Order: sequence, then structure tokens, then C-alpha cells
Amino acid sequence: MKLLRAMGCWPAPLRIGLFLMVLGAAWLPLGLPLYGVEERWTAAGPLALGLLYIVFLGLLPGWGRRIHDLSQPYRTLGLHHPGKMVAGLGVGLALGYLSVGALLGLQIGLGWGTLQPLPLAMGHYVWQGCLVGLGVGMAEELFFRGWLLFELEQDYSMAVALWGDAGLFAIAHYLRPLAAILDSLPQFVGLLLLGLTLVWARRTRLGHRSPSLALPIGLHGGLVGAYYVVDVTDMVRPAAHISPWLTGIGQNPLAGLLGLALLGSLAYGFYRGCHRRLP
Repeated sequence: MKLLRAMGCWPAPLRIGLFLMVLGAAWLPLGLPLYGVEERWTAAGPLALGLLYIVFLGLLPGWGRRIHDLSQPYRTLGLHHPGKMVAGLGVGLALGYLSVGALLGLQIGLGWGTLQPLPLAMGHYVWQGCLVGLGVGMAEELFFRGWLLFELEQDYSMAVALWGDAGLFAIAHYLRPLAAILDSLPQFVGLLLLGLTLVWARRTRLGHRSPSLALPIGLHGGLVGAYYVVDVTDMVRPAAHISPWLTGIGQNPLAGLLGLALLGSLAYGFYRGCHRRLP
């Protein structure tokens, strides 16, 4: 027990590395065999990632209590009572969908894309996008803006923790083969800007005495969900004569100059929100 408490005084990189090693060791016996059958069972990959997240959730309470002496680890990391998170989730989700909608509207208005016929099951795709987005948002926000940001803030200033968290968030999306990294490298700036935006959203108080993960989960989920809907329905087709650097590399609306402008606006808004003085 004394050794575990002493770990709380270790530098943040060592604590983070230790936690990730424990997480990997606990997950490998469960998840690694699934990757061996991934080619024959398409659900194996998502199931392995789901198991990784379940193991992560299981480790968090013990880590928070024993390493940092937290009485309510989940609440400290930003997860409040579900009823108190509904407003933040709703605001973030709506903002994500409306932002991507406004971006596509601007693209069409400029003549940089054309609206395609919408499928009859459009409502189904929207709800499906909400579920997918909230699943991704919940998993990534609890990890990056919950646990990881907390660890960084224990050792570093708010500014260093901000940039460290956003940088690691962007880098984590490039844990893939080299060819895929090179193809998607231009998206790095957008991911970094999104990481900054989500940290500022995390630090914004919206009906809570302390910052909550509700807003960043909702915003992240809304952006992912909206992109999912656009992608599966082929809603907007970029104009052939317009560079993808403007409309979005890989037809990702957030990976072009228009998308960066949108993320910049969101970042500025949340920056102002988390620095606003409370009454």
C-alpha cells in the first residue's frame, strides 16, 4: 500500500506509462486472441476494443483511490450523475451536428460541393450516428480529457497539460501503418485543434460546480456522429475542380481549410467559456 501511495509522487510520464502497462497486461489475454480471428469474424476487432475499454473502466477506481487517494474517482475525472450530465451532452451533441451542418451548407453555397438525394431512412442514420458518436465520445473523452488530463494536471501547469493532452490525442490517431500515416498526415493540425477544443470544453462549467465531461463527450459525439451520417449517406459530393485541401482530405469535412475554420471558431468559443469568471 505504501508503494502504491508513493507512486502518486512519481513524475507524470512514469505514472502514465505504468498505468498503460497494467492496462495492456490485463487486456492482452482477453483481446489478443480476438485479433487472430479478425479476418474470419468482422466483429472481432470492435469486440477487442470494447474489452479494452471495459478493462480501463475497471482499473480507474482502484488507480484513483490507491495512487491519488481520490474518494470519488469517476466524479473527479468528470463523470457526474447521469441526470446532471444530460444538459451538457445535449448541448454538445447539438453543437456538433449543427456545426458540421453549417460547414456543409457553406461548402454547397460556395459551389464547392453538391447535395445528393437523401435516403428514405435518413432518420435511422441520424440516430445511428448519435449512438456511434456518443460511444466514441464517451470512450475517448474519459481516457483523454478524464484520466490523462488529470494525470498531466497533477504535475504541470494548466497550459502545459492542455497542449500535452491535445498533442497526445492527435498522435494517438496515428498508431497505424506508415502508409496510412503519410496519407492522413495533413489531418494532424485538425486533430490537434480538436484536442485543444475538447480540453477547453472540459474546463467549461455548464451547470456544475466543477468541470464535467458531459460537454466534451457530447461535442465529440456530435462531430463524429455527423461525419458518420455524411459518410454513410454520401450526402455531399465535393466538386471535382476544388482541392480537397479546401473541402476535406479523404472527404472528411473537418480535414480541410473549411473544417479548420470551423474547429478554430469552436476552439475560440470554448476558450472564452472556460476563462469566463464565475459569479
